[in-house]
Amino acid sequence: MSRSSQLRVVHIAEDVARIAGGVPAVVRQLSDRLSLKGVPVQIAHATGDPGELPSGVEVFTYSPTKLGRPWSWGHGLGEGLARLALANGDAPVFHVHGAWSAPQYFAARVGHQLGVPFVFTAHGMLEPWLWDEQGWKVRVKKRVYWSALAYPAFRKASVIHAITPLEQKHLAQLFPGSRIEVIPNAIDVSETDVLPHGERSKRILFMGRIDPKKGVDILLRAFASAKIGKEWSIDVVGPVWSQTYFSGLKAIVDECGLGERVRFRGPLFGEEKRKLIDTAWVLAVPSFSEAIGLVNLEAGARCLPTITTHQTGLYDWEQGGGLLVDPNIDALSKALETACSWSDQEQRDRGMASRDLVLRRYSWQAVTPMWLNLYSSI
Repeated sequence: MSRSSQLRVVHIAEDVARIAGGVPAVVRQLSDRLSLKGVPVQIAHATGDPGELPSGVEVFTYSPTKLGRPWSWGHGLGEGLARLALANGDAPVFHVHGAWSAPQYFAARVGHQLGVPFVFTAHGMLEPWLWDEQGWKVRVKKRVYWSALAYPAFRKASVIHAITPLEQKHLAQLFPGSRIEVIPNAIDVSETDVLPHGERSKRILFMGRIDPKKGVDILLRAFASAKIGKEWSIDVVGPVWSQTYFSGLKAIVDECGLGERVRFRGPLFGEEKRKLIDTAWVLAVPSFSEAIGLVNLEAGARCLPTITTHQTGLYDWEQGGGLLVDPNIDALSKALETACSWSDQEQRDRGMASRDLVLRRYSWQAVTPMWLNLYSSI
Protein backbone atom coordinates (compact mmCIF):
# COMPACT_ATOMS: atom_id res chain seq x y z
CA MET A 1 0.00 0.00 0.00
CA SER A 2 1.34 3.46 -0.86
CA ARG A 3 2.27 5.96 1.79
CA SER A 4 -0.56 8.32 0.76
CA SER A 5 -3.28 5.68 1.17
CA GLN A 6 -2.09 4.86 4.69
CA LEU A 7 -1.99 8.44 5.91
CA ARG A 8 -4.85 10.67 7.02
CA VAL A 9 -4.18 14.21 8.28
CA VAL A 10 -6.54 16.03 10.64
CA HIS A 11 -5.85 19.76 10.91
CA ILE A 12 -7.14 21.46 14.06
CA ALA A 13 -7.40 25.26 14.14
CA GLU A 14 -9.38 27.90 15.99
CA ASP A 15 -10.43 30.04 13.02
CA VAL A 16 -10.54 29.31 9.28
CA ALA A 17 -11.83 32.68 8.07
CA ARG A 18 -9.85 34.12 5.16
CA ILE A 19 -9.83 37.54 6.82
CA ALA A 20 -8.13 36.06 9.93
CA GLY A 21 -4.80 36.01 8.13
CA GLY A 22 -1.87 33.63 8.03
CA VAL A 23 -2.99 30.55 10.00
CA PRO A 24 -6.18 29.94 7.98
CA ALA A 25 -4.20 30.52 4.78
CA VAL A 26 -1.64 27.88 5.76
CA VAL A 27 -4.34 25.38 6.80
CA ARG A 28 -6.29 25.99 3.59
CA GLN A 29 -3.33 25.71 1.23
CA LEU A 30 -1.62 22.80 2.98
CA SER A 31 -4.91 20.88 3.02
CA ASP A 32 -5.37 21.51 -0.68
CA ARG A 33 -1.84 20.37 -1.53
CA LEU A 34 -2.14 17.20 0.53
CA SER A 35 -5.47 16.39 -1.13
CA LEU A 36 -3.86 16.76 -4.54
CA LYS A 37 -1.31 14.16 -3.43
CA GLY A 38 -4.10 11.73 -2.56
CA VAL A 39 -3.93 12.19 1.21
CA PRO A 40 -7.34 12.23 2.97
CA VAL A 41 -7.61 15.52 4.89
CA GLN A 42 -10.05 16.62 7.57
CA ILE A 43 -10.28 19.99 9.31
CA ALA A 44 -11.77 20.60 12.76
CA HIS A 45 -12.31 24.22 13.77
CA ALA A 46 -14.38 26.55 15.96
CA THR A 47 -15.01 29.73 13.95
CA GLY A 48 -14.88 31.07 10.39
CA ASP A 49 -16.72 30.19 7.20
CA PRO A 50 -15.92 26.57 6.21
CA GLY A 51 -17.10 27.41 2.69
CA GLU A 52 -13.72 29.08 2.14
CA LEU A 53 -11.92 25.74 2.61
CA PRO A 54 -10.92 23.42 -0.27
CA SER A 55 -13.83 21.40 -1.70
CA GLY A 56 -12.09 18.03 -1.33
CA VAL A 57 -11.60 18.39 2.42
CA GLU A 58 -13.98 17.05 5.08
CA VAL A 59 -14.79 19.81 7.61
CA PHE A 60 -16.08 19.54 11.19
CA THR A 61 -17.23 22.72 12.93
CA TYR A 62 -17.58 23.00 16.72
CA SER A 63 -19.06 26.46 17.17
CA PRO A 64 -18.34 28.12 20.52
CA THR A 65 -21.09 28.44 23.08
CA LYS A 66 -21.83 31.83 24.60
CA LEU A 67 -19.82 31.05 27.72
CA GLY A 68 -17.14 29.20 25.76
CA ARG A 69 -16.56 31.95 23.19
CA PRO A 70 -13.48 33.51 24.88
CA TRP A 71 -11.74 30.10 24.63
CA SER A 72 -13.45 29.04 21.37
CA TRP A 73 -14.94 26.03 23.14
CA GLY A 74 -18.09 24.36 21.80
CA HIS A 75 -20.22 21.39 22.81
CA GLY A 76 -18.95 18.06 21.53
CA LEU A 77 -15.43 19.31 20.78
CA GLY A 78 -13.54 16.64 22.73
CA GLU A 79 -15.87 13.82 21.67
CA GLY A 80 -15.72 14.93 18.04
CA LEU A 81 -11.92 14.95 18.03
CA ALA A 82 -11.90 11.49 19.58
CA ARG A 83 -14.12 10.21 16.77
CA LEU A 84 -11.76 11.70 14.20
CA ALA A 85 -8.86 9.98 15.94
CA LEU A 86 -10.51 6.56 15.77
CA ALA A 87 -12.31 6.75 12.41
CA ASN A 88 -11.50 4.79 9.26
CA GLY A 89 -9.06 2.31 10.79
CA ASP A 90 -6.11 4.07 9.11
CA ALA A 91 -3.08 5.94 10.45
CA PRO A 92 -4.24 9.43 11.40
CA VAL A 93 -1.95 12.30 12.27
CA PHE A 94 -3.27 15.34 14.13
CA HIS A 95 -1.78 18.68 13.11
CA VAL A 96 -2.48 21.30 15.77
CA HIS A 97 -2.31 24.93 14.59
CA GLY A 98 -1.98 27.62 17.26
CA ALA A 99 -1.59 27.65 21.01
CA TRP A 100 -4.20 29.55 22.94
CA SER A 101 -7.68 28.13 22.35
CA ALA A 102 -9.76 25.07 23.22
CA PRO A 103 -9.55 23.22 19.86
CA GLN A 104 -5.76 23.04 20.09
CA TYR A 105 -5.71 22.02 23.75
CA PHE A 106 -8.31 19.27 23.31
CA ALA A 107 -6.63 18.00 20.15
CA ALA A 108 -3.32 17.61 21.97
CA ARG A 109 -4.98 15.92 24.94
CA VAL A 110 -7.11 13.56 22.83
CA GLY A 111 -4.18 12.73 20.56
CA HIS A 112 -2.00 11.75 23.50
CA GLN A 113 -4.74 9.77 25.26
CA LEU A 114 -5.64 7.76 22.14
CA GLY A 115 -2.11 7.25 20.87
CA VAL A 116 -2.50 9.47 17.80
CA PRO A 117 0.77 11.21 16.89
CA PHE A 118 0.45 14.96 16.55
CA VAL A 119 2.41 17.88 15.16
CA PHE A 120 2.22 21.18 17.02
CA THR A 121 2.69 24.39 15.00
CA ALA A 122 2.68 27.55 17.12
CA HIS A 123 2.62 29.88 14.06
CA GLY A 124 4.75 32.40 15.89
CA MET A 125 2.28 32.68 18.79
CA LEU A 126 4.99 31.79 21.33
CA GLU A 127 7.58 34.31 20.13
CA PRO A 128 9.21 36.43 22.88
CA TRP A 129 7.68 39.74 21.76
CA LEU A 130 4.19 38.34 22.25
CA TRP A 131 4.96 37.26 25.81
CA ASP A 132 6.56 40.49 26.97
CA GLU A 133 5.19 43.44 24.99
CA GLN A 134 1.42 43.30 25.45
CA GLY A 135 1.09 44.53 29.01
CA TRP A 136 1.34 42.82 32.38
CA LYS A 137 -2.26 41.56 32.45
CA VAL A 138 -1.88 39.66 29.19
CA ARG A 139 1.54 38.39 30.27
CA VAL A 140 0.23 37.03 33.58
CA LYS A 141 -2.82 35.42 31.96
CA LYS A 142 -0.72 33.77 29.27
CA ARG A 143 1.85 32.41 31.71
CA VAL A 144 -0.81 30.93 33.99
CA TYR A 145 -2.58 29.28 31.04
CA TRP A 146 0.71 28.07 29.59
CA SER A 147 1.87 26.48 32.84
CA ALA A 148 -1.47 24.93 33.81
CA LEU A 149 -2.83 23.67 30.48
CA ALA A 150 -0.96 24.46 27.27
CA TYR A 151 2.58 23.30 28.03
CA PRO A 152 1.57 19.98 29.68
CA ALA A 153 -0.51 19.21 26.56
CA PHE A 154 1.81 20.42 23.79
CA ARG A 155 5.03 18.98 25.22
CA LYS A 156 3.63 15.54 24.34
CA ALA A 157 3.70 16.39 20.63
CA SER A 158 5.51 13.93 18.39
CA VAL A 159 7.06 16.89 16.58
CA ILE A 160 7.20 20.59 17.39
CA HIS A 161 7.13 22.44 14.06
CA ALA A 162 9.05 25.69 13.64
CA ILE A 163 8.46 27.85 10.59
CA THR A 164 11.87 29.54 10.71
CA PRO A 165 15.28 28.81 12.26
CA LEU A 166 14.70 31.78 14.58
CA GLU A 167 11.43 30.28 15.82
CA GLN A 168 13.18 26.92 16.23
CA LYS A 169 15.66 28.60 18.58
CA HIS A 170 12.87 30.08 20.69
CA LEU A 171 10.83 26.87 20.78
CA ALA A 172 13.87 24.87 21.88
CA GLN A 173 13.95 26.98 25.03
CA LEU A 174 10.26 26.26 25.72
CA PHE A 175 10.43 22.56 24.81
CA PRO A 176 13.88 21.28 25.87
CA GLY A 177 14.57 17.81 24.54
CA SER A 178 11.65 17.79 22.09
CA ARG A 179 12.02 17.00 18.39
CA ILE A 180 11.77 20.32 16.56
CA GLU A 181 11.66 20.43 12.76
CA VAL A 182 11.81 23.51 10.50
CA ILE A 183 9.49 23.72 7.49
CA PRO A 184 8.80 27.19 6.07
CA ASN A 185 5.44 28.64 5.18
CA ALA A 186 4.66 28.42 1.49
CA ILE A 187 2.37 29.88 -1.13
CA ASP A 188 0.86 28.80 -4.43
CA VAL A 189 3.14 29.97 -7.21
CA SER A 190 3.74 28.62 -10.68
CA GLU A 191 6.47 29.20 -13.24
CA THR A 192 3.69 29.78 -15.78
CA ASP A 193 2.02 32.65 -13.87
CA VAL A 194 1.23 35.76 -15.90
CA LEU A 195 3.51 38.36 -14.34
CA PRO A 196 2.98 42.13 -14.11
CA HIS A 197 4.42 43.99 -17.08
CA GLY A 198 3.17 47.56 -16.70
CA GLU A 199 4.81 50.53 -15.02
CA ARG A 200 4.93 50.67 -11.25
CA SER A 201 3.80 53.76 -9.38
CA LYS A 202 5.61 55.68 -6.67
CA ARG A 203 3.63 53.92 -4.00
CA ILE A 204 4.71 52.01 -0.91
CA LEU A 205 2.36 49.21 0.10
CA PHE A 206 1.58 47.73 3.50
CA MET A 207 -0.60 44.61 3.76
CA GLY A 208 -1.55 42.93 7.02
CA ARG A 209 -3.64 43.25 10.13
CA ILE A 210 -3.93 46.72 11.66
CA ASP A 211 -2.45 45.60 14.94
CA PRO A 212 0.49 46.79 17.09
CA LYS A 213 2.57 43.71 16.22
CA LYS A 214 2.65 44.72 12.56
CA GLY A 215 4.49 48.01 13.15
CA VAL A 216 2.33 50.27 10.97
CA ASP A 217 3.03 53.17 13.35
CA ILE A 218 6.76 52.74 12.71
CA LEU A 219 6.12 52.70 8.97
CA LEU A 220 4.16 55.96 9.05
CA ARG A 221 6.78 57.78 11.15
CA ALA A 222 9.63 56.39 9.05
CA PHE A 223 7.81 57.52 5.89
CA ALA A 224 7.38 61.00 7.36
CA SER A 225 11.08 61.29 8.23
CA ALA A 226 12.50 59.68 5.07
CA LYS A 227 14.25 62.00 2.61
CA ILE A 228 12.04 61.16 -0.38
CA GLY A 229 9.90 63.27 -2.67
CA LYS A 230 6.36 64.33 -1.89
CA GLU A 231 5.11 62.32 -4.86
CA TRP A 232 5.54 59.08 -2.86
CA SER A 233 2.48 57.71 -1.06
CA ILE A 234 1.47 54.74 1.12
CA ASP A 235 -1.48 52.36 0.81
CA VAL A 236 -2.31 50.59 4.09
CA VAL A 237 -4.34 47.46 3.34
CA GLY A 238 -5.80 45.12 5.95
CA PRO A 239 -8.51 44.59 8.55
CA VAL A 240 -8.54 46.62 11.78
CA TRP A 241 -7.88 44.31 14.74
CA SER A 242 -7.37 47.09 17.27
CA GLN A 243 -9.57 50.16 16.98
CA THR A 244 -7.46 51.98 19.57
CA TYR A 245 -4.32 51.33 17.54
CA PHE A 246 -6.05 52.39 14.33
CA SER A 247 -7.11 55.68 15.94
CA GLY A 248 -3.47 56.20 16.93
CA LEU A 249 -2.38 55.65 13.33
CA LYS A 250 -4.79 58.30 12.07
CA ALA A 251 -3.44 60.66 14.71
CA ILE A 252 0.11 60.06 13.40
CA VAL A 253 -1.06 60.87 9.87
CA ASP A 254 -2.51 64.17 11.10
CA GLU A 255 0.48 64.98 13.30
CA CYS A 256 2.97 64.40 10.47
CA GLY A 257 0.89 66.13 7.81
CA LEU A 258 0.51 62.96 5.70
CA GLY A 259 -3.21 63.27 5.01
CA GLU A 260 -2.84 63.42 1.22
CA ARG A 261 -0.16 60.72 1.06
CA VAL A 262 -1.57 57.88 3.19
CA ARG A 263 -4.66 55.86 2.30
CA PHE A 264 -6.26 53.26 4.56
CA ARG A 265 -7.91 50.80 2.18
CA GLY A 266 -9.36 48.13 4.51
CA PRO A 267 -9.03 44.41 3.64
CA LEU A 268 -8.76 43.52 -0.05
CA PHE A 269 -8.76 40.12 -1.76
CA GLY A 270 -8.47 38.56 -5.19
CA GLU A 271 -8.04 40.84 -8.18
CA GLU A 272 -8.11 44.07 -6.13
CA LYS A 273 -5.27 42.87 -3.94
CA ARG A 274 -3.28 41.54 -6.90
CA LYS A 275 -3.64 44.85 -8.76
CA LEU A 276 -2.15 46.78 -5.84
CA ILE A 277 0.78 44.34 -5.60
CA ASP A 278 1.38 44.53 -9.35
CA THR A 279 1.51 48.33 -9.43
CA ALA A 280 3.30 49.20 -6.16
CA TRP A 281 7.02 50.01 -6.03
CA VAL A 282 7.86 48.18 -2.79
CA LEU A 283 6.04 46.40 0.04
CA ALA A 284 6.97 47.42 3.61
CA VAL A 285 6.07 45.05 6.47
CA PRO A 286 7.93 46.14 9.64
CA SER A 287 6.56 43.45 12.00
CA PHE A 288 7.91 43.07 15.52
CA SER A 289 7.27 39.33 15.38
CA GLU A 290 6.22 37.04 12.55
CA ALA A 291 6.51 33.44 11.42
CA ILE A 292 7.28 34.28 7.76
CA GLY A 293 4.52 36.73 6.93
CA LEU A 294 2.84 35.23 3.87
CA VAL A 295 2.35 38.67 2.36
CA ASN A 296 6.13 38.90 1.77
CA LEU A 297 5.98 35.64 -0.18
CA GLU A 298 2.87 36.74 -2.11
CA ALA A 299 4.54 39.99 -3.08
CA GLY A 300 7.80 38.29 -4.04
CA ALA A 301 5.93 35.80 -6.23
CA ARG A 302 4.48 38.80 -8.13
CA CYS A 303 7.96 40.34 -8.57
CA LEU A 304 7.46 43.00 -5.89
CA PRO A 305 10.51 43.40 -3.62
CA THR A 306 9.75 43.89 0.06
CA ILE A 307 11.22 45.58 3.10
CA THR A 308 10.66 43.48 6.20
CA THR A 309 12.32 42.80 9.54
CA HIS A 310 14.81 40.25 10.81
CA GLN A 311 12.08 39.27 13.29
CA THR A 312 9.98 37.76 10.49
CA GLY A 313 12.47 34.89 10.22
CA LEU A 314 13.16 35.49 6.51
CA TYR A 315 16.87 35.10 7.09
CA ASP A 316 17.58 34.64 3.37
CA TRP A 317 15.35 37.44 2.08
CA GLU A 318 18.14 39.74 0.94
CA GLN A 319 19.40 36.92 -1.31
CA GLY A 320 16.17 37.48 -3.22
CA GLY A 321 16.39 41.24 -3.62
CA GLY A 322 14.48 42.29 -0.50
CA LEU A 323 15.71 44.40 2.41
CA LEU A 324 15.90 43.32 6.07
CA VAL A 325 15.85 45.88 8.89
CA ASP A 326 15.22 46.08 12.61
CA PRO A 327 11.73 47.33 13.52
CA ASN A 328 12.60 50.93 14.37
CA ILE A 329 11.97 54.28 12.71
CA ASP A 330 15.57 55.12 11.78
CA ALA A 331 16.37 51.76 10.13
CA LEU A 332 13.10 51.69 8.22
CA SER A 333 13.44 55.32 7.12
CA LYS A 334 16.86 54.54 5.57
CA ALA A 335 15.46 51.43 3.87
CA LEU A 336 12.62 53.47 2.36
CA GLU A 337 15.13 56.01 1.07
CA THR A 338 17.13 53.18 -0.50
CA ALA A 339 14.09 51.58 -2.13
CA CYS A 340 12.75 54.86 -3.46
CA SER A 341 16.13 55.57 -5.08
CA TRP A 342 16.17 52.34 -7.11
CA SER A 343 16.18 52.76 -10.85
CA ASP A 344 13.39 51.07 -12.81
CA GLN A 345 15.84 48.34 -13.83
CA GLU A 346 17.06 47.70 -10.28
CA GLN A 347 13.50 47.51 -9.01
CA ARG A 348 12.66 44.94 -11.72
CA ASP A 349 15.84 42.94 -11.07
CA ARG A 350 15.12 42.80 -7.34
CA GLY A 351 11.55 41.75 -8.06
CA MET A 352 12.66 38.89 -10.32
CA ALA A 353 15.22 37.77 -7.72
CA SER A 354 12.47 37.75 -5.09
CA ARG A 355 10.26 35.60 -7.30
CA ASP A 356 13.10 33.16 -7.96
CA LEU A 357 13.76 32.78 -4.22
CA VAL A 358 10.07 32.15 -3.51
CA LEU A 359 9.89 29.50 -6.24
CA ARG A 360 12.98 27.67 -4.98
CA ARG A 361 12.35 27.79 -1.23
CA TYR A 362 8.85 28.97 -0.38
CA SER A 363 6.55 27.45 -3.01
CA TRP A 364 4.29 24.48 -2.33
CA GLN A 365 6.22 22.56 -4.97
CA ALA A 366 9.25 22.81 -2.67
CA VAL A 367 7.49 22.48 0.69
CA THR A 368 4.79 19.79 0.20
CA PRO A 369 7.34 16.90 0.04
CA MET A 370 8.77 18.12 3.34
CA TRP A 371 5.35 17.79 4.98
CA LEU A 372 4.73 14.33 3.53
CA ASN A 373 8.07 13.15 4.86
CA LEU A 374 7.41 14.65 8.29
CA TYR A 375 3.92 13.14 8.65
CA SER A 376 5.17 9.75 7.49
CA SER A 377 8.05 9.83 9.96
CA ILE A 378 5.65 9.84 12.92
